[in-house]
Amino acid sequence: MSIELRPLGVACNLACHYCYQNPQRDAGNQRMTYDLEKMKKEAARIGGSFTLFGGEPLLMRFEDLEHLFAWGLETFGSNAIQTNGILIEDRHIDLFRRYKVSVGISLDGPGELNDARWHRGLEKTRQSTAIVENVIERLCREYQAPGLIITLHKGNATADKLPVMTEWLRKLHAIGIKSVRLHLLEVDHDSVRESLSLSARENVQALLAFADVQESLVGMHLDLFEEMEALLSGQDAKVGCTWRACDPYTTEAVQGVEGNGQSSNCGRTNKDGIGFIKADTAGYERYLALYRTPQAENGCAGCRFFLMCKGQCPGTSIAGDWRNRTEHCEEWKHLFTLLERRMILAGKIPLTIQPLRFELERRQLQAWENGKNPSLSRTLSQMYQKQSPESQSTPAEAPIARMKTRVSWVSQAAREKWQARLERLPAVLEEMTVNAADPNTERCAVRVVPASSFPRLLSLAAERGLAAAILPAEALPGGICTQPAEEATGLFLTGSTASVEASQAAWAKGNIAAFQSLLDLPACCLSNGAAAQKTTAPSFLAPLGLSILPITPCRFDCPAAITAGERWLRIAEAAGYESESASLREIFSWAMSWSELHGVIEVKTPLFKMCIDTGRNGAARVIQRPGISQVEGSVTGLNFPYSAPPRQSRMVQIAGVM
Repeated sequence: MSIELRPLGVACNLACHYCYQNPQRDAGNQRMTYDLEKMKKEAARIGGSFTLFGGEPLLMRFEDLEHLFAWGLETFGSNAIQTNGILIEDRHIDLFRRYKVSVGISLDGPGELNDARWHRGLEKTRQSTAIVENVIERLCREYQAPGLIITLHKGNATADKLPVMTEWLRKLHAIGIKSVRLHLLEVDHDSVRESLSLSARENVQALLAFADVQESLVGMHLDLFEEMEALLSGQDAKVGCTWRACDPYTTEAVQGVEGNGQSSNCGRTNKDGIGFIKADTAGYERYLALYRTPQAENGCAGCRFFLMCKGQCPGTSIAGDWRNRTEHCEEWKHLFTLLERRMILAGKIPLTIQPLRFELERRQLQAWENGKNPSLSRTLSQMYQKQSPESQSTPAEAPIARMKTRVSWVSQAAREKWQARLERLPAVLEEMTVNAADPNTERCAVRVVPASSFPRLLSLAAERGLAAAILPAEALPGGICTQPAEEATGLFLTGSTASVEASQAAWAKGNIAAFQSLLDLPACCLSNGAAAQKTTAPSFLAPLGLSILPITPCRFDCPAAITAGERWLRIAEAAGYESESASLREIFSWAMSWSELHGVIEVKTPLFKMCIDTGRNGAARVIQRPGISQVEGSVTGLNFPYSAPPRQSRMVQIAGVM
């Protein structure tokens, strides 16, 4: 785990065309202010040393930079910074020395090979590249060698440019560079793909060229190849986060702290241009879904490298959807195959061809279902230890546990304003079921509720002089539970004694038509039943237990459902739930999107996004409901349902690359 301290967010002095932070810039979600004390407080809460990050962190005031490094050294014993290096001066090198700062620099190559890291114009870009090359030499000579990050693209890794790059690596080795991380290009826009993206074959050729030159550079580590071989051996405790089943809702390996002290995730997951705060719990829906999804459908089913790769970084997922595997699958498969062969020739047996791989997969899936993400090496260690009969007899096809909906908010301010209100509403919906019951009709008010709510609702019904009963939840197919994560649920129904008794009798006899006729619900929605969730309009906020009606409407514009919902809200207002009714009216006026891919549902609203794994594979679907995007606490974003940024997306024309 690393803490990325981002005082200025994604603000940067460069305009690199391919930067994975560009979506946030295009959405206008960047700032030039920060609060040192709030950042320090959050970093201390997380614990562990931090890396000063950006954008470009050296844009902050020098005095504040020194303050943070002094605090970091005193508190954690070390510091780190990731920078493009252009702004490093004598005083910075002195600062690094005094406060034990490890320096990382992003540079894609010497001279014109670094042109994609654009700095206002071609001449300025070349001047800046020369400055950074000189800075690297100075750091090696006067302080300590920085680590380098190199992103591969058409500007530096085509066949004609690889000899220049490999010779540059030899020069870097000669001046003392020891650590180099290679990144394949992360593509977030068609213009980037057209101008800079290499083909899978070109990526493989480039990576193999670097692998060949590494053999002659003793002491220089191109960590990509070392990590991949470690993965094949099951020794993955220290590999990079892209191989470690990263959860895009919490990004365990990257704990971001923004300039206002707000928590955040790795920027590679911010495809909507929004810096979502972390969900309360980690989840591994992506990896469970990839394991069961055919490769032809952008999953990983049947791939012998799945445990090693795990679909790779969600930031590089196909079509920008984290539920898909990486778009660089072909490259990683090719390299894993070559490394696998090399290990076999060296007398080693990679995990991929060992029978225990299947047991290892089973255990890893089981851990993910339980919200855990152990390393392969840890799981292997446990396998080699004596296991209890119970653990050995767990079936490989263990059912997926009921998983809670996980929520990530667009900001801490949005969370503080809305979370408590949302959490209160399911109980209000339950109580209003009692208030909505009419003792003078032959129909019952109903709602699917958790077993923990039975006593309270039965007592409320008795206080109002109503009869009430609990039936199995399946008595209302397509019913929306107020607490979906609860295992024990039932259908609460209340009304006159005659209506409740008649309902119970009809259900006991299996007379479904008679039973449904006794429920105070639109007949068209009832007849749709369980099929409603699969074939028509889902209830967007059902994963949070929020739905005015207790059943999924047969369609969004169902007149009967709209009339019933409005009547219900009026009753709620008359019963003293004016503020809750107003909240429900506002919430259900929001623009929302609902999508299902590989059995993982994701719902996005102007204030938060949420996901849940259904445990099944169904047809991919996307449903968008128009509404209000500008809600108090909401932010701008690049995609529906977020408010559009007040300007056109920033696009940069690159000279010297095409």
